[in-house]
Amino acid sequence: MESLPVPSVQAMVAATGGADVPSRYLRPEAAADVVAIAGEDQIPIIDYQRLLLDHSEESARLHRICQDWGFFQLINHSVPDDVVEGMKANIQQFFQFPAEVKKKFTQERGQLEGYGQLFVVSEDQKLDWADMMYLYTQPPEDRNLRFWPDQPANFKSTLDKYSAAVKDITDTLLATMAQNLGLEPEVIADTCVGGIQSVRMNYYPPCAQADKVVGFSPHSDSDLLTLVLQVNHVQGLQIKRNGSWFPVKPLQGAFVVNVGDILEIFTNGRYRSIEHRAVVNPKEERLSVAAFHSPHIHAMIGPLKEIVVHEDEAYKTVDHEDFMKLFFSAKLEGKSFLDRMKLRNEE
Repeated sequence: MESLPVPSVQAMVAATGGADVPSRYLRPEAAADVVAIAGEDQIPIIDYQRLLLDHSEESARLHRICQDWGFFQLINHSVPDDVVEGMKANIQQFFQFPAEVKKKFTQERGQLEGYGQLFVVSEDQKLDWADMMYLYTQPPEDRNLRFWPDQPANFKSTLDKYSAAVKDITDTLLATMAQNLGLEPEVIADTCVGGIQSVRMNYYPPCAQADKVVGFSPHSDSDLLTLVLQVNHVQGLQIKRNGSWFPVKPLQGAFVVNVGDILEIFTNGRYRSIEHRAVVNPKEERLSVAAFHSPHIHAMIGPLKEIVVHEDEAYKTVDHEDFMKLFFSAKLEGKSFLDRMKLRNEE
């Protein structure tokens, strides 16, 4: 599994001012996309503390949201403010370092981890207007500290705390979701013992032709659940809903949580992963960090037997390692990866 090396967009913008956009980044179709008018609606909100109090009303709301939206904002969560703010500060500082500092952590051949880009599989495909740092953070014994920045000085300790805290939240959410589906909490939780967590730190430079580039190509996440933290004030996340792109306005300190492909497969389609993308700002940089949570590497990825007792399976079953190889070996194209996992074409 690897992604072809590409130039740093941040360095390119710094060198040229960003007025001229190379043709590999131009996505003329992006300008034609229908975007919902800001303020029309908001993605739903879940109060984490109410969930913990065994509040059946909040739990029922979560169930409906996973079926109808696949995205929600999580407020009143348990990650301490100093850990959240420390994570934001470290990411901002890392991307402000000179190019030669960041290059020390560049992805290596055959590796996904490190500083660079993902899902670049050919020399002629269109590129995203972004740089990123991608690290495996859980389980701790699988961390490759060669790629963990030694600057800022507290980067490693902050990421360690942040990684553990968001994993705890995810485990609680997945246990609640299992109960909402009429399952024992451990049915999903057991697959997450020693589960894989990866963290992607995103830097989207400003672009004078922002309407003609894409920060992150449309896709659905491959995992169970993703928790996204907005690092600065610039918005850019959009979700596909009712045929148009719907801008997400992150609440201060909240996580934007979304259902991934594995959770859709586990639930045989009851919960739906949602196509989403990132757009860029013409004048300001945008930063975000996403924590992806998946089962352990030896798990089988397919509809849970407890779910499909009285219904046909809609998805193939493959081992997790093969599933990940398939996901990372192709460019991002909406939900095309999940479509390849289906046993039959649905209307």
